[in-house]
Amino acid sequence: MPDVNMPKLSDTMEEGTVLEWKKQDGAQVKRGDVLAEIESDKASFEIEAEAEGALHIVVDKGQAVPVGQQIATIGEAAAPAPAKKAPPKKKPEPAPEAPVSSPSGGGPPEGRGADRAEDGEKASPLARRLARERGIELASIKGSGPGGRIVKEDVLAATPEPAQAPARPQPAARRPEQEVEVEEPTRMQATIARRMAQSKSTVPHFYVTVECQVDEAVKMRQQLKETVPGADKVTMTDMLMRACALALQRFPEVNTSWVEGHFERKRRISIGLAVPPEKGLGLLVPVVHDVDKKDLVALSIEARQVIERARAGRPTPGDLEGGTFSISNLGMYGVDEFNAIINPPEAGILAVGAIKDAPIVVDGQLRVGKVMRLTLSVDHRVYYGVTGAQFLGEVKRLIENPVSLVMPVSAE
Repeated sequence: MPDVNMPKLSDTMEEGTVLEWKKQDGAQVKRGDVLAEIESDKASFEIEAEAEGALHIVVDKGQAVPVGQQIATIGEAAAPAPAKKAPPKKKPEPAPEAPVSSPSGGGPPEGRGADRAEDGEKASPLARRLARERGIELASIKGSGPGGRIVKEDVLAATPEPAQAPARPQPAARRPEQEVEVEEPTRMQATIARRMAQSKSTVPHFYVTVECQVDEAVKMRQQLKETVPGADKVTMTDMLMRACALALQRFPEVNTSWVEGHFERKRRISIGLAVPPEKGLGLLVPVVHDVDKKDLVALSIEARQVIERARAGRPTPGDLEGGTFSISNLGMYGVDEFNAIINPPEAGILAVGAIKDAPIVVDGQLRVGKVMRLTLSVDHRVYYGVTGAQFLGEVKRLIENPVSLVMPVSAE
């Protein structure tokens, strides 16, 4: 019977929460069917069935479990129960108590045992556990699953409504409407808060800012859209990704992490792009891998695909892990300049401002040009001011001379 385990979809994911089961306990599923929506530390995503059979749910929705732990199984459906003759009427006898598993493992294993235990009642592992917790006899429940099998919903329906205590009058001082609304964070929001606080308090940040003249980059982007197949959606962020990849090749110190007291210089150049999710508040950082080995058009297409998968809650393994450098672009929101917080274990992140018309001096002459401000946040443990300035200067040189960004990628 194949296990359905909590997947690991990012390098920082330690546990996940089942937000919703898309299939009911006992339902027949096919390979590729969406089984559940899972919330990780970075996103909510859907998991699909990898086998055919009856779904047996082990973990209820809203429950957080570690990565790798079983949350369901997919196996054969329970056989239909044979027809029974109506027994003669007699005085009902109390149903025997369900056996309790001993510490030595003598009883049926919880969450994975057979449907029919010593009490003779057919029930899913989750339904059996819920019935024990709520003090409900399985014999008193009519099953709605295949072959009369008792499922979770049957136990919940049989749970008596709790008696409600009479409302206590509030003190006069508390009767006015409160001025704040308390809202619990999602797992993603709580993780972002924890990781950003940890980054800001433990990583010594410093910042370097340059102003770039991007008239040529804007012209080239328009020319690409009009003349190159597949380049109709190339963005300034795509061009900056390519520029950063080339600069990281020249300054590998920036493509390095500080891990447990030593440097880890990464051989691959993989860039994360900070984007908001489609629904709810939070932050996603989908990763485009091996950016230095892709031309600008291929890079643009892949970046768009990775972002769409992550925002739709269906990232593939690797889409949210393995980043070595990040870019955060708030220019489309009219932001001129900002400082971004480093995403550990990376050692740098580039904050991108809006492209604006501004007065510039060219060859001693004043004219209006298009400018954009870039700010590099640096982990001072990994590299220092001169290296940060040289790296950002190289990004500026490349984006101001964008022909280098569309040169063929050299084969290694």
